[in-house]
Amino acid sequence: MNSPEEIFRQIEDDRAVREREVRLIGNAARRTESQAERDMLFRASVILTYAHLEGFCRFALLAYASAINSMKLSCNEASFALVAASLTKLFGALRHPQSKHKFFVRALPDDAKLHLTAREREFVENLEGAMRSNVELPDDVVDTESNLSSVILMKNLYRLGLNYPVVEEQNSQINKLLGIRNAIAHGDGLKVPKSDEIDSYVSTAFGVMSFIQTEIFNALIRGAYRRP
Repeated sequence: MNSPEEIFRQIEDDRAVREREVRLIGNAARRTESQAERDMLFRASVILTYAHLEGFCRFALLAYASAINSMKLSCNEASFALVAASLTKLFGALRHPQSKHKFFVRALPDDAKLHLTAREREFVENLEGAMRSNVELPDDVVDTESNLSSVILMKNLYRLGLNYPVVEEQNSQINKLLGIRNAIAHGDGLKVPKSDEIDSYVSTAFGVMSFIQTEIFNALIRGAYRRP
């Protein structure tokens, strides 16, 4: 596994590229003397800022998940959040209503309670072995769902056992950025953000990116991936 410092640098490099692009388009908008060009660049700035916020969060959280997988932690050692995220197949078998007991499937095909009992029994039988297996987080443990609102970001942090309530502090600004990005992306020609609004969105995006990076680094340093 890469050290926490190496993972921090990987995330830092990705973040630096994204922030540089956002600043470039913002500076270009302020330098132009054409109002039409400025409006176009400000609109593009909103879309780019949102895209980089979403892309960075996905990149950083997947980097954390990859780091966890490389540790080869057993489920008995890992935090409850990571164990739950790792055992999705086992939980899926438990919840699958079409999975029925082989002996009773013909005689009692519609006995939902019986077949649920059979799945629960199979779950218990497999649980001990599953807890001895290594944590293996699937790629879809991180899912921005095409629209990274504040609650979607919190959901992803929660799945990985990271600090999610703090995102509420940026709730209104993240959702406002998403709303204006959607309006522009869906063809609303009247949505032209002002210069101070651009500054606010960029500040929010960069602040969230910085928090995600720091939270991942601190989680690796303090061993938040291990069970207390």
